[in-house]
Amino acid sequence: MTDALESVTELKRGLLSDQIYELVKTMIKDGSLEPGEQLVESQLARRLQVSQAPVRDALKQLVHEGLVTHVRHQGSFVTSYTDEEVAQARQARAELESIVGRLTCGTLSASKRSALEALIAQMHEAADEKDLGAFRELDFAFHRSVVEASGNVYLPRMWDIIEPSLRSFHVLADPDYPGDWHVAADWHKSLVEALDGGDPESAARLFYAHAAGTLLPDDQE
Repeated sequence: MTDALESVTELKRGLLSDQIYELVKTMIKDGSLEPGEQLVESQLARRLQVSQAPVRDALKQLVHEGLVTHVRHQGSFVTSYTDEEVAQARQARAELESIVGRLTCGTLSASKRSALEALIAQMHEAADEKDLGAFRELDFAFHRSVVEASGNVYLPRMWDIIEPSLRSFHVLADPDYPGDWHVAADWHKSLVEALDGGDPESAARLFYAHAAGTLLPDDQE
């Protein structure tokens, strides 16, 4: 009986750890927890009204994924990124999106296509309202959705690894972009059209160039 009770306790702790992991991960991704910010187990536990054990487990998982950095004798911190690391993340993203474009081309279902078109429409609404924060979230949601539509279960995990650095340095939806945000929204329409075009290599090239920022606005129309 004791062993069974211990097993149930471990199960509950594991489920709680997963929930805390998802919560802290979301807070890192949406900027609620900023790069370099210290994550103190006791403070997080009090804030979430849980014991420290599941918080510790969740932070270990985030350290493993690179979203959190543990410094010996100092504690855990939201991972910060150097300019070189951001450049590498941009390069990794471009290669990842190239693969995604190739795999998804010709396989996009009607429901997934409609979902992507809905995100583009919401981007235009955000552009009308000059809501850059909303535009950025929709931009991330669009690209994450295409990654998931690829059908490869490993690619979303790769996206999760590089997304925090993309967010930290505004690699998507750069706030300094001087152009028309409606045009930026329409770039994504060309990506959807490429997925319906029946040419995987052409889709791969377009997704790569879009991610790398090497396309001129006229090329993306």
